[in-house]
Amino acid sequence: PGYGGSSPPPMGYSYSTFASDLKELAEELQLPRFCVAGHSSGGPYALAVAATFPNEVVAAAAISSDAPYSHPNTPPELRRADEYALSADVSPMGLNGRDPAAFAETMRSEILATGGSAKAHAWKSGVQGWICDYMLERIPWSFAPEKIVLGPRLTIWAGGEDFEAIALGAPFLQALIQGSQLRIVEGGNHGFKSVPEHLKAILSELKAQWESSRS
Repeated sequence: PGYGGSSPPPMGYSYSTFASDLKELAEELQLPRFCVAGHSSGGPYALAVAATFPNEVVAAAAISSDAPYSHPNTPPELRRADEYALSADVSPMGLNGRDPAAFAETMRSEILATGGSAKAHAWKSGVQGWICDYMLERIPWSFAPEKIVLGPRLTIWAGGEDFEAIALGAPFLQALIQGSQLRIVEGGNHGFKSVPEHLKAILSELKAQWESSRS
């Protein structure tokens, strides 16, 4: 919620709320089983669905996903790599001591002025979606990634040239989720999934896992 044409997230929204919303949508569409994927801040949402509905989720992909920064076992170096958690006095990205809404509004204005149509659509309804993502990533998650039971049917993807927090978070996520796969795309940045060959690889793997589950 809070992106594109969707309404802002309601008070108290969580990853688990999203998982329930998606399950309701799947039931409305008569999809008893399905795959999930999420990029960047969308990664934890996909993981929440996989953790909450193990009988419905066939396979999942977390692509350049944020890891749980407040998990009890989060490595100190990953916490330090989270630029948004830094002081605004020491980092232009730091939000400690700064209004996140004002920061997001500036970012939104720049994207609307220079970004493509897809990004403009994502931000057209305002900044509440981004603020919700920012908050949920940095408080204790409403689900335990360790409870995901997909094993190798969950792949954690990251670019070899991704943001430091994502590069450090990917192996931490993979260690948390027993049996999951980790794929590093050599030379890929945070948006590598938009390159056709990489997007094809992600979707082809999900398709193969889906077909395997039906055999």
